[in-house]
Amino acid sequence: MKHDNLRRNPGTREWFCTKCGRTSDQVSANDARRELDQYDCKIPSVDSPVAPPGTETIRLIKKPYKMTLRKERSACRFVAADSDDGKPLIRLELFHDSVPSLSSLTVEFEVLSGTTAELARILVGVMNERIVGVIVTPK
Repeated sequence: MKHDNLRRNPGTREWFCTKCGRTSDQVSANDARRELDQYDCKIPSVDSPVAPPGTETIRLIKKPYKMTLRKERSACRFVAADSDDGKPLIRLELFHDSVPSLSSLTVEFEVLSGTTAELARILVGVMNERIVGVIVTPK
């Protein structure tokens, strides 16, 4: 397919095809057309190489062991609650949804069977005084 519509860009002093975007730095339109007609008038980004089925290809995605793992931090608090069967537990609540990997999860901690609800509240109070946030790093 030929380059039918060539225009001159005075800023860059180049001829360009309005359909595919190829450019030529020739002085005259005829020389530019002769240079551009060596190539098909197709958008270059569409011409992506595709391997036929069964061809061995190289994986270009980096493996996790070569990537720097990003630590995600969020402020949190602990809340004493009761489980479905009436046993006390401690629930982790995030102040913001800044850790996407935890936004769809509920994190709860079971306490020993002899722990009462009052002891769980005391433990939560101490944890909230000493623990200010959570840090999540993918493995």
